[in-house]
Amino acid sequence: MRDDIPAALPLIVFAAALAVAPLVVNPVSLLTGLGAIAILTFTADARLAKKLPSVLCISLVIPALAGIGIGVRHHERQLEERRAVAALGSERFLDVVAPIDGDWSHRPHVHVLRVSRFTANGVTVHAPLAIYARFDPAAIEMEEVIRAEGHLKPDRRGGYTMSIKSPRLLRYEGRLSPWAPRAWNRAVAIRLRHHAAARPNEIAMIEALLLGRGERLAEQTKEDFKRGGTYHLLVFSGLQISVAAGVIAMLLRWIGAARAADWSLLAFSITAPAFIGGEASVSRASIAIALYAVSRIARRPTTFENLWCIAAMARLALAPGDLFEPAFHLTYAGAGALLFIGRPLAASPLRFAAYAVAAEVAIAPFTLYHFHQYALGGSLTTIAMTPVVFVMLIAGGVFSLVELPLLLDLIAFLNWICTAMNRAASPASGYFAAPSALSVVVAACCAVAALGFLRGRARTAIVVLALLVPPITAIMNFHRRSSVAHPMFIALDVGQGDALLLRSGRRAILIDGGGRHDDARFGESVLLPLLLDRGVRKLDAVILTHAHPDHCGGLQAAVRHLDVREVWISPRRFRGECAQIVLDAVRTSATPLRLLRGGEAISLGDLTATVTILPSRFRRAPENNSSVIVTARAAGRSLLLTGDIERDAERELAPLLAQADVLKIPHHGSRTSTSPRLLEVVNPRIAVLSCGRNNFFGHPHPDVVAELGRRRIRLWRTDLNGTIEISFPGPRLEVRTEIDYSR
Repeated sequence: MRDDIPAALPLIVFAAALAVAPLVVNPVSLLTGLGAIAILTFTADARLAKKLPSVLCISLVIPALAGIGIGVRHHERQLEERRAVAALGSERFLDVVAPIDGDWSHRPHVHVLRVSRFTANGVTVHAPLAIYARFDPAAIEMEEVIRAEGHLKPDRRGGYTMSIKSPRLLRYEGRLSPWAPRAWNRAVAIRLRHHAAARPNEIAMIEALLLGRGERLAEQTKEDFKRGGTYHLLVFSGLQISVAAGVIAMLLRWIGAARAADWSLLAFSITAPAFIGGEASVSRASIAIALYAVSRIARRPTTFENLWCIAAMARLALAPGDLFEPAFHLTYAGAGALLFIGRPLAASPLRFAAYAVAAEVAIAPFTLYHFHQYALGGSLTTIAMTPVVFVMLIAGGVFSLVELPLLLDLIAFLNWICTAMNRAASPASGYFAAPSALSVVVAACCAVAALGFLRGRARTAIVVLALLVPPITAIMNFHRRSSVAHPMFIALDVGQGDALLLRSGRRAILIDGGGRHDDARFGESVLLPLLLDRGVRKLDAVILTHAHPDHCGGLQAAVRHLDVREVWISPRRFRGECAQIVLDAVRTSATPLRLLRGGEAISLGDLTATVTILPSRFRRAPENNSSVIVTARAAGRSLLLTGDIERDAERELAPLLAQADVLKIPHHGSRTSTSPRLLEVVNPRIAVLSCGRNNFFGHPHPDVVAELGRRRIRLWRTDLNGTIEISFPGPRLEVRTEIDYSR
């Protein structure tokens, strides 16, 4: 790329074309878009007008047409695949075949295997699939593909899930070629597997650092690295590839084989992704190394800034969907920050501080947006921890060849150092509201445009200012929503589960926290974002209706990461793993625990909530029927929140009830609940039902929906309407729904 052409300009045009490609439906819109880009380009930099033919071709027309062509084809393929999968039917048992990319991850009560693509009854789908096995699956050896039978369900992020209930519905087939790089990866993993029972943490660390396999890592280890802002060091990534390639090249040049060093870099850039996998960070580093090697072999030197731009374009050309993926954003934001912000500021005496600040500024908007997390000082911790991690990497590589127990002791000691460093940095990390998508898009566009059109300190200043916009908007939005003008009831869309919120002013009560058996981090990834985006960081009380995973799975995260005044539980039927998780969170966070007997009440200004616990010991569904029942009153209106009670409990509860304006439908609308007697006594104007899209239980049952319709009760459902907010501004009720796309 010529030096007089802005390095980032083709990347701007190419990425913009990919983003708008699905909207391009006719030549008029295409020509209009190209004209608008041309006007903006040449009015922004008058020097480009003198280079009209070459700039127009290299920096505008070719990237735009290529981006639109690739984007349209990618979009069409996605639509074709979705239609083909939908035609197969969600109720049918499908035969799914997928290449084995990794290994099984263990979660409570379930094992998970993730694959990047699959075929279903012969239909090829280029989308990720998560396979859940509710049994101990056979260990993966050198097999090439997995074949499974079950129901295929789409998720909200463009992928699919499949749940397998019997070992007879799963088997491995084929065999990897001994010459395939991923077969070498698998062979090393199998060799290490024999030590996993005795030294699980150390073997998990070796597999992550050396092989890019994070399936065996403990959740606490992942949490420590995330809170320290160093999670990118935990798996084999572009950083390791860059250093490994640099070591190879340095050694060859040291012995006088400069040309061999260049060719070795090219070979390494091809082999490494095949061995580790084609994740964004690995792909970015490999493409950049390959381009650097080719430029040296062809004796056409280039700059690291141009390599960054071309690597991003090449990655998007190969995987257009990465334009909207967190890994792509974080990878190129981090590398771009070092090149375009850190290097101009590195002339100062505080060189490392300049690079650290640059990384913090560039990465913060994307970690907030995608994960609702921040880790201030994570870049400094990364600088301090990198040597320790690389010693672990070298020790793990040696152990994979020579199985010396002393090396595992060394890795355990180094891992202890990493844990201590991460925990020392963790007070500067936490969860917060996400910036709006619009602010992130505008900030990214302004930053990349500055890279293309500006130079020197002006470019650095505009990039920094643009990237500060999303965190500032997140802070402003959080404070704007931290208080409500009128009492409010919110049914959060947490999928197949309950998470209900009562708010009045700045005060709030959380009733249940949703959860999924296959997601150990449900609270951090789903519940906390829903609360924080609504300005909720403090809870006067957390009430658990009963200890089932779809009600208590997210409460651990809420208790640990939010300011919770008290946790309320009923001692009846409070047992099992879910109950233990809640108790562990209460103990760790030193949150007061209140055992309910019935009749307890809490006031949040204009809103009052009262607890009811039925005294009977139910034979059928005792956990569901023993649910804590909450009655709330605000502005002369009343709500009845019923947990998962079924008809036995409804019969006993009916004489104690009065009419309510809002009824939370019991047990997600199952056919064993919501009896005509309950509806007759409560006679609600509005019914709220919390359930998941395409859930395996068939909730809500058609008879329940029909009965509500017959009584002319207006039904709102989280699976259809998203999060449901009901406010009480005086004598009327106001209902508002919101789809949380970020989930």
